[in-house]
Amino acid sequence: MKTTQICRHCGGDYTPKRRGAQKFCSNSCRSRHWYLKQDKTKLPGTTPSQEIAPDTSVTPPKKDSVNLAGVGNAAIGSITADIVQKFFTSKDNQPATKKDLEELKSFFAGKKYFPIHNLPVDVSGRKPYYNIETGHVEYLYLAPFEGS
Repeated sequence: MKTTQICRHCGGDYTPKRRGAQKFCSNSCRSRHWYLKQDKTKLPGTTPSQEIAPDTSVTPPKKDSVNLAGVGNAAIGSITADIVQKFFTSKDNQPATKKDLEELKSFFAGKKYFPIHNLPVDVSGRKPYYNIETGHVEYLYLAPFEGS
């Protein structure tokens, strides 16, 4: 049973090949209907040359200047941050100073072997020591370390 429908653009009769989906008699009617529908959505009385353009006047950028209040605020903020950081940082987590490095140098000066406490004694009863000069672990019969 063939039915005929009326084209929404030209009003002519046509037999649809896809029932329910086809609304126009041809592709040209479909595209022309879309084109005319698009023109209705624009503002009346405007042409492409009269379209509203964005404001092209550019305001000059404000020049940032250094003033005494800004310098003072930056100094106060920096000092406050340093004080808070020193107050909340534990002694163990503070950065090493020159004095700390000098103490380490004097501790290591004149000593070649340092005991390793987390390694077990070997089969013959020798204790593990770290040789600073070679960077190797050696098992030796040495006197106990005075610092431990």
